[in-house]
Amino acid sequence: MGIETRVLKSMLFAGSLLAMSVAGPVHAAEETRFQGVTLRVGTWGGATRDGLRDYVASEFEKRGGKVEFVIGSPQDNFAKLIASRGQPAFDAFDFLGTMVPEIMGRDLLVKLNLKNIPNVKVLQADQYNDSMVATWNTQEVIIYNTDKFRENNLQPPETLADLRNPKLAGRVMIPDISSGGGIEAVGAFALAAGGNEQNIDPGLKLIREIPNLRYWKAGGEVVTQFKSGDIWVAVAHAGWAVRTAYAGVPVATVSARIGNRRGMIKEGYIGVVKGSPNQEAAEFFINTYLSTFAQYEFAVKTGVVPVNPEARAKLGGVPVIKDLVVLDPGKIGNMVKLDPAKINLSQWNDQWNRMISQ
Repeated sequence: MGIETRVLKSMLFAGSLLAMSVAGPVHAAEETRFQGVTLRVGTWGGATRDGLRDYVASEFEKRGGKVEFVIGSPQDNFAKLIASRGQPAFDAFDFLGTMVPEIMGRDLLVKLNLKNIPNVKVLQADQYNDSMVATWNTQEVIIYNTDKFRENNLQPPETLADLRNPKLAGRVMIPDISSGGGIEAVGAFALAAGGNEQNIDPGLKLIREIPNLRYWKAGGEVVTQFKSGDIWVAVAHAGWAVRTAYAGVPVATVSARIGNRRGMIKEGYIGVVKGSPNQEAAEFFINTYLSTFAQYEFAVKTGVVPVNPEARAKLGGVPVIKDLVVLDPGKIGNMVKLDPAKINLSQWNDQWNRMISQ
């Protein structure tokens, strides 16, 4: 071996030792970046919590931290936040697009450091700002048991008004207004019956006309009731159809006709709560939430539609998802979306409660 070769090998070996001495501490620092930090996140239970635990929180915990989930619908967690009076019940929480005006009106969210959330680059400009970041959307649909409809010579429903069919008496379930799907459901019924966000009475009248109607507060009830055969039809987002299919029930989805359009879309956001001592940790969580890996795996598990376009494109190859969820951006873009600025949630709740008590 020539001297030049030996010198070169020695230099490479020394260089590798130097690289190891530098890389080791950097790696260790990264792995303990959130050592001792407990991040509390308000979100739904069930598959949503499990997906966030497996594909988002797991990355945070690899860096020494811990994630605790505060379980409840966005409305429930919003109420917890209000009741906490400056001592936030959690650091970050999921909420709905229809809740944005009220949340912003109460000045509950911190200004985000978007440099800590570089994955916002995959989003459209209207999907994030310095207060909140979009994480998914769902499609509010009619889910029906194909076997039960065939056995009873029933035609698949096309509109929400079709749920008044006497043959479906006692077999229909829709969201309670306090559930994660409740606001969009009330809005969809209102629009389908000729009302709007400022006049939901026609929709409430239509709901009252569905015989022996059932209500769900947690989406898991939809899966349970389909499995038992107690319901044949549900109004819920398409993700609950996916989870029902995973449970072995033969279901199909219909994007209900509302005027001259089909389907309604619901948007999910996440923000960091004012008073949280863990803003940087929450921003890491959000950035991980937006990654292609997390968005894809979370969508496969829950049936929501990713805001990350790369993740959304990959879903076209997933059998149950592609059969039950609309993935065509053009069709998604043509779905109805409620105008949050026109919604008075307190008034809606009062009207709903009066209807239920009748």
